[in-house]
Amino acid sequence: MAATASLHRLSRLRFIAKPQPFLSPHSTPSHFSLTPKTKKPNRFRFRFRSMAAEPKESPSNNPGLHTTPDEATKGYIMQQTMFRIKDPKVSLDFYSRVLGMSLLKRLDFPEMKFSLYFMGYEDTTEAPSNPIDKVVWTFSQKATIELTHNWGTESDPEFKGYHNGNSEPRGFGM
Repeated sequence: MAATASLHRLSRLRFIAKPQPFLSPHSTPSHFSLTPKTKKPNRFRFRFRSMAAEPKESPSNNPGLHTTPDEATKGYIMQQTMFRIKDPKVSLDFYSRVLGMSLLKRLDFPEMKFSLYFMGYEDTTEAPSNPIDKVVWTFSQKATIELTHNWGTESDPEFKGYHNGNSEPRGFGM
């Protein structure tokens, strides 16, 4: 009964924008408040009504969007994207602690002095224990990220970061 009464009270509320007087830089503005329907209507009222008959995410509202993949690529997934990182300690902290991702696999290439860290949201207890099978498992997961660390960049004071492809020379791979 209490839930029904709460829903009834909420159904009588609408969002109304209130013009704000000059606020100091230290005050927090409150532009929206819940007010009863019985309040005198004003010209700043917002109504949450769809402007289109179809949802914004539908193909009819997004030219080029398809609901079924091309037959030639059916079953393909976006497996990974790669980010170059300067310091694995800082990056692994961010992706694991802040974003909640797990380290699926780490590959070291001592002869070329770089490491790859594959991060994702998979349950790592389901990963095979055999190293070769674990690589295959890692590369079959959807939407992982590959963090590429070139050894020494974390302690090189002259390291200025990676080329972003937007300045000369244009493009990536530099």
